[in-house]
Amino acid sequence: MIRFTGKEFELLTKYMNEHYGIDLSKKRVIAECRMSQEMEKRGVTSLKQYMDMMEADRTGRMRATLLNRLTTNYTYFMREPKHFEFLEQKILPEIRPETAKAPFRVWSAGCSSGEECYTLAMLLQNYTDGGGWLPSFEILGTDLSENVIGKAKDGRYPLSELDAIPPFWQQKYCRKDKERGDFTIIPQLREKVRFQLMNLLRPNAGIDRFDLILCRNVMIYFDDASRKKLIENLYRALKPGGYLFVGHTELLPRDHELLTYVCPAIYRK
Repeated sequence: MIRFTGKEFELLTKYMNEHYGIDLSKKRVIAECRMSQEMEKRGVTSLKQYMDMMEADRTGRMRATLLNRLTTNYTYFMREPKHFEFLEQKILPEIRPETAKAPFRVWSAGCSSGEECYTLAMLLQNYTDGGGWLPSFEILGTDLSENVIGKAKDGRYPLSELDAIPPFWQQKYCRKDKERGDFTIIPQLREKVRFQLMNLLRPNAGIDRFDLILCRNVMIYFDDASRKKLIENLYRALKPGGYLFVGHTELLPRDHELLTYVCPAIYRK
C-alpha cells in the first residue's frame, strides 16, 4: 500500500475540504487504502504526483476518480423507516387540493445509488394508489459521485435488496430478472425521478422550492464551517413550511436559528 507523507495528506485534506466540505483529517489510513490501487494502476508512486497529474488533466476524469474513491456511498431501501412513517402519516395528509397546486417536490441530497429516491417514489405512489391526494410528485436525487449517479439512473439492484421492500410494493413497483439476479423499478416510477451530479456546497441553479429535503448521513463528513453552509443552502431550497430530514445521528447546531425542530432528525422551515 502506498503511504502518504504528512504534507501530502495535508494537501489532500485541504483540497477535499475546500472543494467539497469533506473532512478527511481523521481518515488517513482509509484514504491511503482507497487511493493505493488507483495510483498503482497509473504507475504513480506518490500522492503529490497523482495530485499534479490531476491538476493537469483537462478531462476531469482524475478528479472524478479521486472523489469516487474517497466518498462513502452506503444506502439501502427503507433506510431509517421512521422518516417514511412521518412522511406518510403527518406530512402527506396535510396536503389539500385547495392549497397545493404545484407538484409535491422532494430532493434527496446525497442520494448515492438511488435507493432512497425510489423508496420515496414507491411510498408516494402507494399513497395516491390508496386514495390519498397529491397534485403529482417529482423527486430529484443528487450526489458528488459520477459512479453512483450512473447506478441510480440505471435503477437496477441485486435481488438481495428486495428483502427491505414491503412485499406489496415489490409486487406493484419492482420487476425481477432472475436470469440476471437483479430487479428494476417500474418505468412509471422511474420517470418521476431524475438524478444529477451536484456539490451541496455549490448547488446548481434552480435548486429551490422543495416541499421536502432529505439530507441524511451527509453532514457527518463535514467540518463545522461546511456544515453551517450546507444548512443555509438547504434552508434556501425549502419552501416555507417545508421539511428537512437529517440522519438520526446528526444534529443541527443549536445556534442555527433557521429551521424549527419538530422531532428527532426532522426540522421545518
